[in-house]
Amino acid sequence: MPQDISFYLPFQGSINPGAGRARIHHLDWVRRHGLVVGEAALRRYQGWQVTDLAAYAYPDAAGGDLDLVTDAVCIGFPLDDLFDGPLGRQPERVAQLVTELAAIPYRAPGAPPRLDAPIARAYADVWRRSVVGMSPAWRARAAANLARFFRAYVREARNRVMGVVPDEAAYVRLRRQAVGTAPCFDLIERAGHFEVPAGAYWSHELRLLTRCAGDVVFLCNDVHSADREEAQGDPHNLVLIRQRARGCGREEAVRQVTRLAASRARVFVALAARLPELCERLDIDARGRADIERYVAGLRNWMVGNERWGVVTARYEAAPQAAEPCRPAAAPEPAAPAGG
Repeated sequence: MPQDISFYLPFQGSINPGAGRARIHHLDWVRRHGLVVGEAALRRYQGWQVTDLAAYAYPDAAGGDLDLVTDAVCIGFPLDDLFDGPLGRQPERVAQLVTELAAIPYRAPGAPPRLDAPIARAYADVWRRSVVGMSPAWRARAAANLARFFRAYVREARNRVMGVVPDEAAYVRLRRQAVGTAPCFDLIERAGHFEVPAGAYWSHELRLLTRCAGDVVFLCNDVHSADREEAQGDPHNLVLIRQRARGCGREEAVRQVTRLAASRARVFVALAARLPELCERLDIDARGRADIERYVAGLRNWMVGNERWGVVTARYEAAPQAAEPCRPAAAPEPAAPAGG
């Protein structure tokens, strides 16, 4: 990424004071779950500073809540790398794994996954901790968001195998699910031990506000990861799509995507300013208004924290060795055929 690129993000941010302790917890957690195997792989994983992303995104979480959101956010990187490898070009195997992952929230909390894979066991552990203290409505919403996130990997795998380069509209629809912000945004409530009033959560205003925040995250990520994804032959990046579709150079495509991120941030700011009107219209009480503001503050933390992390992490380096933190056994082997 050109070094002079900056994003319009008019928000204050901070890092969680428990970041160091959460880092130690998480590195032990990924070892125990077999997500990162070997000292060289662990050093590479540490070099990405993934736990700092969670510390920026949830600056007020503490104790077990911070441990949970750190594991929940960071597990996405080993998962992503499974599909960046050979598995990502085998849609049937991808579907087998993501079907299991998507089913985890619909079983009793703590129930063992039916596929014996490290990534499945790790997600089961994250879900078990995520639902503590949350309402059935929140659990249903969070489960649906996770399922959409997991299913996006199947569509990406099919695109790779079939040589499909999505157009911009199709890509944005897919990316909004594949980026994984919806499950992460659900954890804003879980980490803060509150829930946004249902009427406000499902309102047009808050849905659009949440979408804008997710768009800013994926647009910033696409700018940072364009070189890496080009080196991997992965078409799922808006910078690369704009280069092909508009016949422009890399720097111009980066500028266009950066401007698009700025436009989404401006819409976010305008919508946030109108939330008191929404609360008045829906007759939201003082506690509900405070919970809405906490959620919106969490979205701001995610946008600015993701960008702060994106400019320092080694995750997006184009070198191929930077993308191999997980052992292949983290994915299940194909099921044996039935019969003799």
